Amino acid sequence: MQADEVPLLKDYGTYSTSLPVRELRNGEALALHQLLFYVTTSDLDAFAKRMGADVELRKSVDYIAAASHSGKSASVLVGFLRAMEQNTVDGQRSMNFSHYLYMPFANNGGNNHDSVDEDQLERACGKSTKLRETLGASYMRDCFKAQAFGQRFRFLRRLLHLHCEPTRYLQDWKPALRNFNTTKKLLQKDIFTFMQRNPSGTLLVHVDEHRCMCPDAHFRKGAMRVLAELPGVQVLATYTDIPPLPQQKSSETCRRPIACLLPDVGTIMKGRLPMQGIVENEAIQLRVATLRVTLGLALQKLLLAGLHFESSKIDQLLKDLKETLRNADNDVQGLEQCIQDCNKKWMDDSAEEQTSLVDLLCGIRENDRRVQEKRFPQVVALEDILTAPLEVLLRDGDDDSLSPANMLHVSCQKLFRQALTTSPRAAVTAGKILEYAYLWALACRSYKFSRLDFDELLVPFQCKDVQLGYIFQENKSLDSAKVAEMQTATLYYAQGNHPCADMFFKDDAGALYLVDVGGTSEMSKAQKKIQKMDEVLMNESLRDDLQVAVVKGVVLLPNIESIKASVTISAIAITRARARKLLGGLAQLLAWLPTV
Repeated sequence: MQADEVPLLKDYGTYSTSLPVRELRNGEALALHQLLFYVTTSDLDAFAKRMGADVELRKSVDYIAAASHSGKSASVLVGFLRAMEQNTVDGQRSMNFSHYLYMPFANNGGNNHDSVDEDQLERACGKSTKLRETLGASYMRDCFKAQAFGQRFRFLRRLLHLHCEPTRYLQDWKPALRNFNTTKKLLQKDIFTFMQRNPSGTLLVHVDEHRCMCPDAHFRKGAMRVLAELPGVQVLATYTDIPPLPQQKSSETCRRPIACLLPDVGTIMKGRLPMQGIVENEAIQLRVATLRVTLGLALQKLLLAGLHFESSKIDQLLKDLKETLRNADNDVQGLEQCIQDCNKKWMDDSAEEQTSLVDLLCGIRENDRRVQEKRFPQVVALEDILTAPLEVLLRDGDDDSLSPANMLHVSCQKLFRQALTTSPRAAVTAGKILEYAYLWALACRSYKFSRLDFDELLVPFQCKDVQLGYIFQENKSLDSAKVAEMQTATLYYAQGNHPCADMFFKDDAGALYLVDVGGTSEMSKAQKKIQKMDEVLMNESLRDDLQVAVVKGVVLLPNIESIKASVTISAIAITRARARKLLGGLAQLLAWLPTV
């Protein structure tokens, strides 16, 4: 990659100055590429696969939208390196990444490109959206030349002892560059030189803080389009908002979401909270699982970069948790105190009202027209939906605070938060966390859409309330009296030793639905859950005293890739992507929950 004709690539020392940094409160610049990156292998592989997938039908700008300090920028270089290692992606041609260029438009320790304000823009081209888009393309070419060839990029000017005047994007804008295609051809030549005449490679351009280029969306659209439409170039944009480009399936250059990597709490705990000597029984394992979730939420609240510095808030929290485990009278008490301490870092904040939060909880489809029509604060992009950060989902309410949808959301939110506390009578378990997440998501989804989609089973049901219930007898058969007492429009959840079904409800036609949740990644355990549901359905179908039209069963298995059709007889098994889709924004929890 070294090349004397490209100043940025003349040696590694020079190139490394262009990589992302974050400025700490003491003014020190933190080089992100020099730090450990905590991520599971499976999550990193999936992330790299998504980055490296060659979208041949049209050019796209990939983007990662997530909350500030969530690790967006650091994850891109890690994903780039992993994608380079993957020659093929499930039989698909890899993009063959060969070069990485980080282009920041804010922060980065002050080492970023200059922005263009609205006054400058209006003086240059008035209100013409076409001219604004073309000017954005010209601006991006200037920025690329400045960074790649060391002409104006602030820090590189000093490093390379270059004495160039600061960029004069608007004053020096030549009439010839008013043509978008002319700019694109000139930029293509610049990139050809930068790539050292390697036509087989792909340049990944990481555009960070894209909204800070200019307040005008058309300007930013032109800036990213001109790069994305070039052969051998892939653009990945990172910010707390989505780029101003059309959705996928558009005939134009479009946007394509990539889910942000979440920190691997399991690895962090192994290194900073060793559990040696703790007895491995079920009570302990389940509390460790809960601690993983609460610690993950605390880490995001306290800023992930603190993992790498002594005396940071995160460092102090981990030291305190370690001391708590060491001094506790017993392991259960120690773990419960750790859970409580982590909860204090995020749970005690006052709730706020967020725009369309119930919609974001369910997941707003990335191609929904509302995504173009209004801006959602603190948005997080998953594979095909937009949602909100977990902390926001677990704390805040909808801006339509008196709506039935928000009332239902707040009720389920309260139940979920209770599952993260350590009341002696409450079962603090990984299973319960996942069960309550599904209860919350299914209740809100059914209210918003007046139905639940269980693969081929489309259930007309609108939940208006959630209640605790128990409908099995001691002999593990359904209690006909309790079934008869069930109300429609109510989603029931089981607590304690329920033989089958974590949730259950009746639809308007009188059908009874049993829903069981399994967080396991082991096929044998998943098959046992399905078998148990099949047995219940088979036995109950022979009864004529239940006074229900039919009994149907669903098993949700978000950590199982697929189930052979021969495994299930009557129950509907919903796996991996389809099961995760039902969780909406709460699917983010799966990065921290162990597969029990």
